[in-house]
Amino acid sequence: MTSAGNGSFNACYSAGPLAKAYVRFTSASTATWRVITSETGGVYAFTTPTRSASGTVNLGTVWAPTAIQDAWKIVDTMNLLYWKRANPTTPCWTKHQAAGKCDIFTVVWSADRDGGYWDYGGTNFVILGGDQPDSQHLVLHEAGHWFQWQLYNKSFPEVTGCSPHYVERSSSTSCAWTEGFADAVAAYALGDYRYVFDTGQEASFVNDPSTPGWDSGDTVQGRVGSSLLDLWAGDGPDGGSWDSNIAMMSGHFSQDFREYFTTDRPAAGLGTQGVPTQILASHTIRY
Repeated sequence: MTSAGNGSFNACYSAGPLAKAYVRFTSASTATWRVITSETGGVYAFTTPTRSASGTVNLGTVWAPTAIQDAWKIVDTMNLLYWKRANPTTPCWTKHQAAGKCDIFTVVWSADRDGGYWDYGGTNFVILGGDQPDSQHLVLHEAGHWFQWQLYNKSFPEVTGCSPHYVERSSSTSCAWTEGFADAVAAYALGDYRYVFDTGQEASFVNDPSTPGWDSGDTVQGRVGSSLLDLWAGDGPDGGSWDSNIAMMSGHFSQDFREYFTTDRPAAGLGTQGVPTQILASHTIRY
């Protein structure tokens, strides 16, 4: 890979004469994340046409076959989270794995199945189907659940009262915390302040105490998610990024947003007075 921005690459061979060659692509990024065909299946793959290997050959733009292109949409989208994972010590997702022993984030996708969830306690894979990879927010939201589990060294809050759940409606403290965190992961990775469904419909996270149709408090995932995004913002109180929060969550487990804010932030040296309190209050959360 010569440019992650446009996907350009060089493939070189120098072991001796080679009359013909092809390039094979798989729906994986080294040993860090992958997209597989089913819970027990392998990665998607395709090859370029066999070409003469004499000298330099320009393959032009290489496209995945239409029927399986969404697998590479997922692979590409996951770069956005990986680049911001805030683990300076190893190439793994979190500090809990040593280099060479990284856990692999796995997505199961096929065009003819239902999905849109993280299979916690089962395979621990994210399950997607149909056109769901069209929404980067959806992919990153479900990845956000897995990422939180990884930050907590494969522990996860005990979630209740979460079916159904909505951005602007009250559910439970545990549901709002885990869903709000996943919403915030997606928005932070993409650099925006919303959730875009695979249908193209959008849900804005902009809210204050007077926003019509929104319930109040830390049982509302949109209130929790927007509070996190404001804490992590470039002009926010946490140093302009989420990095200090990622370091904190790698060592402190929070069952809900209250514990995150009132117990674990102070333990990690992150503020809870002044601007942080004002941010929460602007989203109707008061402790």
